Amino acid sequence: MRRFSWAMVPLLAAACVPNPPLETTTGTGSGSGSGGGDCVTLVKGEDTSVPTPGLPRPALNVPYTDEHYHLTVTRVTEASQVKDGDLPTRVRHEYSRRPAFNVDSTLALEDSSNGWFRLYQVNANGTFEFLKTLSLNDNDEPNWDATDPDKLYFFESNGSGLTISTYDVANNQKSVSRDLGARVKALFPNATGMWTKGEGRPSDDGKIWCVEVGHTVQPENTFVADGLVSYNMATDTILGHMSVTETPDHISTSPKGDYCVPSWGLPLGTRAYKTDFSSYTQLQDRTEHSDLALTKAGEEVYVYSAYDGKNAGFVTMVRLSDGVTTQLFELYGENHATVSMHISGTARNKPGYVVVSLESCTEDDGAIACDPRKRWFNEKIVAVELEPNPRIYNLAHSHAGIAGDFGAAMAVANPDLTRVLFASTWGSTDDKNAHDYLIQVPACALP
Repeated sequence: MRRFSWAMVPLLAAACVPNPPLETTTGTGSGSGSGGGDCVTLVKGEDTSVPTPGLPRPALNVPYTDEHYHLTVTRVTEASQVKDGDLPTRVRHEYSRRPAFNVDSTLALEDSSNGWFRLYQVNANGTFEFLKTLSLNDNDEPNWDATDPDKLYFFESNGSGLTISTYDVANNQKSVSRDLGARVKALFPNATGMWTKGEGRPSDDGKIWCVEVGHTVQPENTFVADGLVSYNMATDTILGHMSVTETPDHISTSPKGDYCVPSWGLPLGTRAYKTDFSSYTQLQDRTEHSDLALTKAGEEVYVYSAYDGKNAGFVTMVRLSDGVTTQLFELYGENHATVSMHISGTARNKPGYVVVSLESCTEDDGAIACDPRKRWFNEKIVAVELEPNPRIYNLAHSHAGIAGDFGAAMAVANPDLTRVLFASTWGSTDDKNAHDYLIQVPACALP
């Protein structure tokens, strides 16, 4: 489980326009796609529908319909499903920025309480079937291949080596795909490892990888970055490199592979560097929960929650090419209300949207929980258009309990945005009660 963010300097701030009045909408298109089921009418806008209190936790792999948002949801994980390896007390996906689904959404990668990844089959009806425990842990940063549904790429744990390896989940075979050791050491002699520090992924086509390279120091085997490197896996070429004196919180690659986006705290913040590191666009002056995504026009953007600094009080979109900023929706409300969130831009085949988990809504400067009858951003999963004055599509109530990071929803979309995973403790404050839930979104539901 991770946290993340990014930065920006000269920005053109677009005026925030209120969201359109609450309404329902049915997407255009025919067929239901891999989301399954007939097309449905989505509830759009800042909806304050309140879930019925005290509903029992849904049974495993028994679909239910969200009572206000009409989509089919299924609880798909439970620790007792795991039959091999070290038995866990909790099974849920890793993070909103780490794709859980493979390229054709037939397999899902689930993290577990003791750090091992578990592989699940994703059935057409939205249920999951446990397949096996993989010889991968949550510090290996596994990312699915862009075309092969059985292949994962991963780093050596906690950035302890200079290789990128593959894992064939069909036959449990591991192999080193690229060894960059000699080339990286020629640039950074002290470097012993590389990774993204938990929150990055390659370009959508799997070709471009942006990484932190560095070494570890004691105590606690802490990773210290010596520099940043961009690498083209298709041509086996290092595209660029840059020395750093401060270790970024994380680094990732833009969807098209045009930029490396490292994220520091104040004052460096989050920046989009061209892959040769010749220039950068400042995106934000600090690091916050965020992700990278594509607009419908094919523009690469950074979407983040701005609690402080420029655009404070808004979920904000910044274009990587020039820093032009668009405020998407407010994250503050009356009575000093605010909400935490995670953002997922993993729906690479459905550009123009991010999935946002709205979590831990509080009022009175954090003293009390939000009144859900008044605060639309209370414990739910939404899809947000990447446009000025965006449409917000309500997907499901999360029925969350306050159970720390491992109980947080951290919703993540599949490549087509026809399936969305989120975690929930269903009102419990014990993260051992965190399970994954799958929302099925018919392909015709979002325009």
